[in-house]
Amino acid sequence: MILLEELHHVSLGSTNILETIKFYQGLFDFEIIEQSEQHAILRLSTFNIRFNQIPGYHCTVKNPGETSLAFVLDVDDFTDALTELEEKEIEIIKGPLAIEKGESLLIADPDGHLIELFYQEM
Repeated sequence: MILLEELHHVSLGSTNILETIKFYQGLFDFEIIEQSEQHAILRLSTFNIRFNQIPGYHCTVKNPGETSLAFVLDVDDFTDALTELEEKEIEIIKGPLAIEKGESLLIADPDGHLIELFYQEM
């Protein structure tokens, strides 16, 4: 058995590193851990995403069950998120939908990566 210590990052493509950084910092307050012309590593809490510059890249995944980033919010922040998405003219692809004890919605980043925002009441 290979004994892993932790997950360092998930890698995703980006056609424009600066636009990607602006999106994730402006909407979700990700911190820049590392940046060059060819990549950026962004962090939220203990989760890192590495975006790699790939000219002409666009994610073609349409099913969030196949690949997506899923972020949990509390119910009040979910309601506020709806307002902020509308103000920033970010399209809600699907939702809000009722899920187990909560709601969920789906958006995409500038490169088409699917992002689920959801809350569940306990």
